[in-house]
Amino acid sequence: MKKVIALILALMMILALAACGGDNNQEDKDRLTDEQLVEKLQGIVDGKTGELPVETTSFAALQENGFETEGLFKNWFNNMDVPAGAKIAVNQPMMGQAHVVLLIQPGEGQSANDLKAELDKNANPNWMICMTADSVASAVKDGLVLFVMTSSELGLDAQTFVDAFNA
Repeated sequence: MKKVIALILALMMILALAACGGDNNQEDKDRLTDEQLVEKLQGIVDGKTGELPVETTSFAALQENGFETEGLFKNWFNNMDVPAGAKIAVNQPMMGQAHVVLLIQPGEGQSANDLKAELDKNANPNWMICMTADSVASAVKDGLVLFVMTSSELGLDAQTFVDAFNA
């Protein structure tokens, strides 16, 4: 009788472990590729930057072309490190100008709301020497963070991008 009870308990433990195991890669499957993130950001910024010559790309593509993205990020966010494991799409002018729109998918296990709060706290709208980004806004939707810093001197309003993100 003791052996039967021990066998039943052992089977129950195995079934419980199997049930809790689940698919560890589900979060990876739900993550966007860099290209998908860039496409989403392009949909948000399309038609909203006026005559400003901008480019939308990913941090991964910038790194492949030799750009030092860590320095860019530290400049925009007062020496804050790029969030570990995050995927970032960026819309910024090809030269100068106080304008940047970031769409960020936080790394695994990182909260989008926590990341938004950290970005809000560390934002540096004075990263350009000759122009200040006086229009700053951010939002969280579907596990993504949109962060915008732009200048009204460029005829742009950060809230326009947030409204498009939330639509």
